[in-house]
Amino acid sequence: MSSSAEAVTAAGPALDWGEFTERPLPEGGDEAVSPQAELAGVLQRRHEDLSAARGEAARAASGARDTVFELATLVGRLEQLVALAEQTLVDGGQARLHRRLRILKEQMLQTLRDDGVEVRDPLGLPADEVADWVDPIGWRYGPQFTAETVAQTDDPAVFHHGAVVRLARVFMGSPEPEAPQKPTDLTEPKKPTEPTEPKKPTEPTEPDAPTTPDDSGSETDDDV
Repeated sequence: MSSSAEAVTAAGPALDWGEFTERPLPEGGDEAVSPQAELAGVLQRRHEDLSAARGEAARAASGARDTVFELATLVGRLEQLVALAEQTLVDGGQARLHRRLRILKEQMLQTLRDDGVEVRDPLGLPADEVADWVDPIGWRYGPQFTAETVAQTDDPAVFHHGAVVRLARVFMGSPEPEAPQKPTDLTEPKKPTEPTEPKKPTEPTEPDAPTTPDDSGSETDDDV
């Protein structure tokens, strides 16, 4: 028996023409489509199906990644609460409970770090160091701040392979703003001149009375 016969026997009985059925021509076509053209069409449809499947997978992966980043933010807030509750739990005889919570929190953070996700709390850092990865939502002023720093963290920042993917939401602290100083004038201001009283109009003087001839002398004989 030849090798070709052995291959046919191993693959099963050979097909005969009875296995094929007639198929009508496609609408608008006068000639039968060649097997090569049909194969190209099948491959094209297969390629489109694969592209659509890849798109769906990419969207699902993106949604899952966003969920991981959101969970990282929540783990960061849990870390804040565990640190805040330490003294209360220890004073209430629950030091062991606090230790278990802290260990669980560290396991969650380590799981995120293994996937390249890091949670950062900018509390207490100066504004210059965190300007690129914080979102200030308010300001607080007081003498306890000597420079612009992060006074409170509402949501920590999330990084993925060193790139920020979630900004930290914080309150910034700053010293009390100085009151604006009034400009000083070196020259003394001129005193306003007091208004002078208007001069009263002078009263008209009465004219001198006409002089009368001297009545003391009498007529002389020469005048007679």
